[in-house]
Amino acid sequence: MPVNIRLRCLRCGYTGAGDYLFCPRCGFPLITEPRDALRIDREKPSILRYASALNYGNRAVTLGEGFTRIRRINGVLIKDESRNPTGSFMDRGSSVLISNVTSNEIRISFEEDFALSIATYASTVGVRVRVYVNPDTAGAYPELLRLSTMKSVNIEFREGGQDLSARYGEPLFLDGIKTIAYELYEQVGKVEGVVLPMERGYLALAIYEGFRELRDWGFIDELPRLVLVKHRNGLLSDVANWLIEGAEAEVVDVGDEETVKSMIELARNGLYVKPVSAMAYAAAVSLGRDYVVVITGTGLKEYRVGRGLGGLTRLQGAILRVLEGSSPLTAYQVWERLSGTATLQGVYKALNSLARRGLVTFSYEVYGGKKVRVFRASQNYK
Repeated sequence: MPVNIRLRCLRCGYTGAGDYLFCPRCGFPLITEPRDALRIDREKPSILRYASALNYGNRAVTLGEGFTRIRRINGVLIKDESRNPTGSFMDRGSSVLISNVTSNEIRISFEEDFALSIATYASTVGVRVRVYVNPDTAGAYPELLRLSTMKSVNIEFREGGQDLSARYGEPLFLDGIKTIAYELYEQVGKVEGVVLPMERGYLALAIYEGFRELRDWGFIDELPRLVLVKHRNGLLSDVANWLIEGAEAEVVDVGDEETVKSMIELARNGLYVKPVSAMAYAAAVSLGRDYVVVITGTGLKEYRVGRGLGGLTRLQGAILRVLEGSSPLTAYQVWERLSGTATLQGVYKALNSLARRGLVTFSYEVYGGKKVRVFRASQNYK
């Protein structure tokens, strides 16, 4: 943890600096204090619009994460985090955390969306990732297959220990996650309540902190109600218990049948979610209030065989040659540099195919007041 970043414990009030994940006084997860007061840069199409308050390092590492859409399905307001670059809200935390990495390698335990997000962001700045996979509890095989295609990733089958250099839920990671609250303020205005899937509780803690900061800065008058959703047989975490006592959060239990029905309903509306997000949606439907549901990510993780350049079409190969060594380009700019050898529609299709294979990454920039996708050649395959 950089020495200039201040840490705070929301439970006991401890403040200080140091390389801590948990409060040295009471053991509660720590959060970072804002770098400065929030000034929203509305020209930025990602969480960089909130960079004034975030604890970025010497470089801002971004792939266009954040400012995900709000939509309504069957009367329920949904914050769709599946629109992030790797398909989950984790990308917000990865952006801030990886910006503070100064070594050429980081070590993490394999945790589904977290590991995939960290590895993707680290690869964009040439940082290698060592992923420790516990062979007894591996699971999440689609994410593991995706990681196996990345040249910047080394996978070791052993349990991670004290030598981990990045963890889900650490303060810098939560610093990026709290931007969900900032965006809800921008996109919805007065937020009556937020419905969140609850596992360990880090997502809820970060969003609570984001709204608390907004209140302290005078953007909002009061905090929205937090509704924590868990499986009917699930236990409450330490974080959840504190949110119930200290932030008056409500807990809603959801069973298997309601979860499966919600997964199907969301899929029919174009959202392919994991059970944990479907539980949150089911709870919101039962509440019958205009709360916002946070869909944490997609349940579909695409896997493509072939990590090299074999099997490329002639157009895909030409596009990679255009992107290599270039600054990020829009699809239209790529098409222009191909000098009429392909149609614009063909370039769009080829770029999307290259992105699915991991040969090209994309982010967003603002052109003429609009959020535009730009592409670059991926470091994973150089």
